[in-house]
Amino acid sequence: MTMDEIKAIFFDFGGVIARLDREQTRALEERYGLPRGGLLEALYGIPEWREAETGRLPEEEWIKAVLSALEKMAGRPIPQIQQEWQVVWRQLDEDVLALVQLLRERYLVGIISNSTPRLERDILTANGIDGLFHLVINSSRVGIAKPDPRIFLTACQRVGLPPQACVHIDDLIQNVQGAREAGFHAILHRGDLTTTVLALKGLGIQV
Repeated sequence: MTMDEIKAIFFDFGGVIARLDREQTRALEERYGLPRGGLLEALYGIPEWREAETGRLPEEEWIKAVLSALEKMAGRPIPQIQQEWQVVWRQLDEDVLALVQLLRERYLVGIISNSTPRLERDILTANGIDGLFHLVINSSRVGIAKPDPRIFLTACQRVGLPPQACVHIDDLIQNVQGAREAGFHAILHRGDLTTTVLALKGLGIQV
């Protein structure tokens, strides 16, 4: 394969398109007496998340489990935190979105995200960016979550391309490795867009 055969570029959502608002996250933890890192641990470190992100557990049951874990950490009922924790991924990276807009003129661009059905409903549509992507692969809808290579193969099958014609950009090394196992090119995004753009150019992508 030659480099100019890359046809599709996929982005992770949380950590690439959306930035974790770390100040807001820590402020929530301090306000409710949670340990540092407790919010993310309750959201994504519990068994119910693994079930929810693959569509085997209703989102509402996962939310109940998150609240239970947070209240256990806090040592008291804190039902009001549920409305507040939902804002931590609402900070979109405008520079990354500008990159998506630029790339979509020449390439197919999509999202591969471990999420619940609210990704499309409450986040992409609510922010007016649902029309920016040609394809959204949501783990809860396809029943497979990153880093399982099968979710990447599902993405390339949906667009009718071989894996080597696709690139995935993610902020987690295990997901980058999963993409590579599937035959994708993959880039680890560390929050530095310049480095990510250089990596894309290194693959022969016109940016």
